[in-house]
Amino acid sequence: MVACDDQPNLVERAVFKLSEPKNQARLLQVAWKISLLMMVLGFIIMIRTISPYM
Repeated sequence: MVACDDQPNLVERAVFKLSEPKNQARLLQVAWKISLLMMVLGFIIMIRTISPYM
């Protein structure tokens, strides 16, 4: 008979780790920086596409 393993697997440990408030704040900060970078890059692409002198 196989013994029951009560240890959480890798996915469960990652979810528990990400649910900590400190890690959620860090994820939110990184997501905000990525979205800001994407917005700036979008504006640069639009301006370079529209502007006839660049």
